[in-house]
Amino acid sequence: MDSTMIHVCLQTEGAPRGDDHELGERWVCGCGDNFVYREGFNRAGYVCVEWWPAPAIPRPRRSMRRGLLFGQRKG
Repeated sequence: MDSTMIHVCLQTEGAPRGDDHELGERWVCGCGDNFVYREGFNRAGYVCVEWWPAPAIPRPRRSMRRGLLFGQRKG
């Protein structure tokens, strides 16, 4: 998603409102896009604190031993 676009989900009912959020707080909208509340530069070039698009936080995979069909390799 281009950072200069306004995301529609930030205008919906479930979107966070106001300035009472902590820096680094994350929010995932209904469509699956991730946002983080942080300091950045707006379109005019001024520093502002607002919701910015962010990549999803990776989750560690489950143990690989359970996922193997024939067991671990030996050798």
